[in-house]
Amino acid sequence: MLLRLASAILVLSGLVQQPARDPEEYAKTLEGAARVAKLQVPRVLDALALSPGQHVVDLGSGSGLFTRPLAQRVGPAGLVYAVDVDAGLLRIVERTAKEAGIANIRTILAGADDPRIPEPADLIFVCDTLHHIPSQGSYLARLTRSLGPKSRLVLIDFSGNWPVGHESMVYTRADLDRWTSGAGLRLVQSHDFLENSYFHVYERSGTPRP
Repeated sequence: MLLRLASAILVLSGLVQQPARDPEEYAKTLEGAARVAKLQVPRVLDALALSPGQHVVDLGSGSGLFTRPLAQRVGPAGLVYAVDVDAGLLRIVERTAKEAGIANIRTILAGADDPRIPEPADLIFVCDTLHHIPSQGSYLARLTRSLGPKSRLVLIDFSGNWPVGHESMVYTRADLDRWTSGAGLRLVQSHDFLENSYFHVYERSGTPRP
């Protein structure tokens, strides 16, 4: 069981403290061809319909697979916060952004239960991360407080066939609906083009329940 859990943590980026590893090697997994193809990064970004000048949070950014293209979509007047608990991965975000000539990315080293988002965001993007977070309901409530009245929270995660090693992290659609409702979130859009992943867009509908 412990071996399976350790393996699961090595599969995808998430906001939990993780075993010591080489960030450069791990980034090869996060940005490997198979994962890039599965996540359809350009199509996801098209669906988000971002506007120049918006401020975006990439929560559980890993090595920056989505961070860099998000920053390009919002343009020089916009800003993207790359948020992760792994300082090594955030250094990769900083380096690759510099290499690509992208100057509108700021990195944030998050706590295990605090994303440390410094300002209200137009969009909070959470991909392949929610299943790693303990106490998802209270964490989503914290995220809701970082949304403005017209801001969006995007959740992408496994929808059915969970990978081997994720047994302890599995949750259901009923769990997700309970967490988001309790966090004061309302589902406003859902995309079905990602294989074995849901792609939900939420807006703030009220005050999170304590």
